[in-house]
Amino acid sequence: MNVSDAVGERVLAMFSRGLHVVEIDMDTPLLDYGLDSVRSVELVIELEREFDIAITDEEAAQLHTAREVIACVLAKTAHDRRAGAGARA
Repeated sequence: MNVSDAVGERVLAMFSRGLHVVEIDMDTPLLDYGLDSVRSVELVIELEREFDIAITDEEAAQLHTAREVIACVLAKTAHDRRAGAGARA
């Protein structure tokens, strides 16, 4: 399993639990699953803790589907890995 698959599975599981649905479609708007502003904030905080990343309010407002959330997490974790590798070089 590659990093993106593992991240995707973790994000989908988190959203499935958080939204109380069995399965999350990658391209269905999260609002269609009943995501409200309070639960959105809770899930962003959970993502930040789970992946040790920071997501700004502006970034969070642009994340409408699971695919977008996963892409954001992957981009931020890849950036952190590159920054860490540069610090050790």
